[in-house]
Amino acid sequence: METGVVRLGAAAKAWRAAVVLVLTGLFCAGSLVGDDHWWPFSPWRMFSTSQAPTGAVWSTGIEVQTADAPGKWVPAPLTPGNTGLNRAEIEGRIPQIEADPARLGTLARSHAELRPTSAAWTALRVVRRQVVVVDSRPTGEVRAEVLAQWTAP
Repeated sequence: METGVVRLGAAAKAWRAAVVLVLTGLFCAGSLVGDDHWWPFSPWRMFSTSQAPTGAVWSTGIEVQTADAPGKWVPAPLTPGNTGLNRAEIEGRIPQIEADPARLGTLARSHAELRPTSAAWTALRVVRRQVVVVDSRPTGEVRAEVLAQWTAP
């Protein structure tokens, strides 16, 4: 009597077990010592950690000067529609931007192409803001640090 069930042979079971063991090892190692660069074998730091209830929460943004308002810094959205990149892409490149602030000129050129009717950006800076929290509540204190600045030639 035939049941229609196909049984796996020893070799098929062995390689499937080996794959499961290797993946299990990678996920365990990634969880213990991995960081975002180990993805998908590690928890993303932004989802796997939490902020201390007392300290500072930081966010990165950009401020621009325009030809219409020289000398006045105005916050600008870090969105693909405005700069061609999103906030995470800028945050991931902070060390390179700090080493070479001229890279910020690319954002100004992208903005000019994406928003041709907007005022041209004549200067741009990356600002990291830290909101001070105590017992998980904002205190109202905000610290700002300019990480890099570019001015059009």
